[in-house]
Amino acid sequence: MQVNVSDVRGMGDMRKPQLRVTVNSRCKRSCYYCRPSGEAVATESGTDLPPDHLVAVAAAAKDHGVDAIKLTGGDPALYEPLVDTVRRLRQEAGMREIEVISRHPRIGELAPALAEAGVTLFNVSLDTLDAQLHKEICGVDDHADVLAAIRACVATGVPVKVNVVVMSGINTPEIEPLIEFCEAAGVHSVKLLDIIKDLNESSESFARRLEIKRQLQLPDLYVPLEELAGDLRVRAIDEEVLQQGGLGHPMTVFTMPSGMKVVIKDSNAGAWYGSVCRGCPLFPCHDALMALRLTADTRLQFCLLREDVTVDLAPLLEKGDAEGLAAQLEAAFEMYAAAFFRPGDATPQHLVEVGR
Repeated sequence: MQVNVSDVRGMGDMRKPQLRVTVNSRCKRSCYYCRPSGEAVATESGTDLPPDHLVAVAAAAKDHGVDAIKLTGGDPALYEPLVDTVRRLRQEAGMREIEVISRHPRIGELAPALAEAGVTLFNVSLDTLDAQLHKEICGVDDHADVLAAIRACVATGVPVKVNVVVMSGINTPEIEPLIEFCEAAGVHSVKLLDIIKDLNESSESFARRLEIKRQLQLPDLYVPLEELAGDLRVRAIDEEVLQQGGLGHPMTVFTMPSGMKVVIKDSNAGAWYGSVCRGCPLFPCHDALMALRLTADTRLQFCLLREDVTVDLAPLLEKGDAEGLAAQLEAAFEMYAAAFFRPGDATPQHLVEVGR
């Protein structure tokens, strides 16, 4: 097996965040490791991001060198203007990469139109191959439909990533079968994620369902993902350490003999922090300064957990104040540019001194 850990994208001179957009505020499921507003801080139910506002922010981000965007939620599959918005992000905002992140079966129905509009990656969540366990985890009995949606996305020819949240005592015995299913389905990559242990520090979450169903707290589900790497490392033909964008957690990526990649995203591998993190009682946290997020109610969000550090863009967007919007984005990007890397317990040794 070839191991490449010398070239870690984004760990030096490209300190730019991912741009992630929560296009709506609800996904119609209640996964007990998540929360009603999904990736956004608490957002009123029924909120949809106006496409014009999304395109304006994306275009402003493009002026700062960010040409990749991730559409999440809520759930983009339930965002009615999704296909047209993807097309506009390509044609008007100049986005080179557009990833749609969904856990709803409707994404399979929309997949052909989204592929034609310019989506470059489908990201679908699948935590188990057991239909009853799926229903317990997310509160919805649609497991077969989710599997069909994955296959429909693969059929478009656009790469498909499957996210798996690894949960101790719940789906850990299934990790290998899940990987095998994805290989057989033609999935491009599988991403194994750890539990966000500090999610309950935010103002809302579905973790109460976990307490009712399993008499457990979120930290009880945490699995150090390096424990899963042993068998993968033996079977893989290549191993490298990469990041999402310029400020994500370092992730170990294994290329399997089939060509499919298995990505391990472990929050213990270290994270980036910035001025917005100073004095925060939650420091160091799981999410840190990984992404710049735009919420469905048009706030810039720097952190998954704190609502007091969001910036309301609605007045600028409603007035069409391009100059004011550009100034807010410039201030945000300056903060990310000054971010520092804090190694974690599982940080690869050659990265420990990065950012110091």
